[in-house]
Formats: sequence, structure tokens, C-alpha cells
Amino acid sequence: MPQKIEPVCGPERDAGELGDVIQRVVAEVLETMFFAEAIPSPCCHDWMGSAVSARVSFDGSHSGEMRLSTSLYAADSIACAFLGADPEEVIPAARVKVILELANILCGATLSQLWPESKLALGAPELTPAGEEFPACRLHHCFELPEGRLALCMWWSEGAGPG
Repeated sequence: MPQKIEPVCGPERDAGELGDVIQRVVAEVLETMFFAEAIPSPCCHDWMGSAVSARVSFDGSHSGEMRLSTSLYAADSIACAFLGADPEEVIPAARVKVILELANILCGATLSQLWPESKLALGAPELTPAGEEFPACRLHHCFELPEGRLALCMWWSEGAGPG
């Protein structure tokens, strides 16, 4: 049975530049594509039991995975903004598709900022079970959104694949 490892959050874990990259990417993507403000915040994971969560794997010069979780109200708001729809028009399946797309966009944008010269291939984004714990992360940040919370976790190994 895998050991449960609590992620270490925020700037005390992320050596300067890496933490700055993820904060900048999340803020820019959410503002420009989802019309939401993401403010870095202290970690609080008590909401993750009912979160909408996704993962995107990547392979190439670096191999790893990014996981994203959003609180239910934040996921609803993000879906409505992205689809240009009222809350009563967004069905749960559409909300899931938008969160999968958000995970894909954030993973690609983050990787292109972290390793701009690398060749990386993204896997298809997948929904993860609600309440699934983040594994040990190399990069982890939590954000406060107007309607809830968002957490992002990444881990990787270098030189694991072609690239």
C-alpha cells in the first residue's frame, strides 16, 4: 500500500523561479481564458474531498504528471465563464470537460515556461477520483478564486524519455 505523503505547499517548497512560473501561468490562464482571478494562498485541502480533479501526464526530456483540483463551486464558475453559459445551462458532463481542458492548458503552458527548449508530449487529460490525495510533489501551489479554491501539483523526472 502506498504511503500517504502530505504535499508541502507554497514558496517554502518551490525554489523561487519554479514557484513564480506556476503562479504566473495559473494567473494568466485563468484570467485570459476563464475570466477568473487566481490569488496564491496558503494551503488548505479540506475541500478536496468533493473536488473536481484531473491529471495530465507528460513524457519526453522530462516525464511526469500534473494534477489539478478545483472546488465544486469554482469548477462551476470556470465552466460557465469558459462556455459563456448561465449556471443552469451547464450540465455536470460539460463542467468535467472544461476542467479537463483547463488541466491540459495549464500543463502545456507550465511545461513550455519551465523547459521552453524541451520536446514534451502531453497525454490526454483524465478525471481523477474525488478526494484522491496528491502524491509527493516537486511543485505545489494553492490558489483562492472568487468562487472557491484551486490546487495544482506537479512531479517529474529529468531525462526519462526521448527529447
